[in-house]
Amino acid sequence: MNHISIGVYANGSHVVNIVRDEHVNDHIKYNKLFRSGRALFVDGECLNTGYLNNEEVKKWKDKIKGMNIDSSIASEKYH
Repeated sequence: MNHISIGVYANGSHVVNIVRDEHVNDHIKYNKLFRSGRALFVDGECLNTGYLNNEEVKKWKDKIKGMNIDSSIASEKYH
């Protein structure tokens, strides 16, 4: 199983990674430690709010629900 990981920056830009199940825990730990200002959503759930406020987190959760992301092929590199 692959996981959809979306990192959201304070300026509103975002990056999508498709993360293999065996890498997801390390991916989450890395992002919380080294990208703490970036919000992190994995499979639609916010695991780190970063610089986003509660209202922005809710907007992103709704936005992510509407994204049609193919998770069948994992990213070669995670960003």
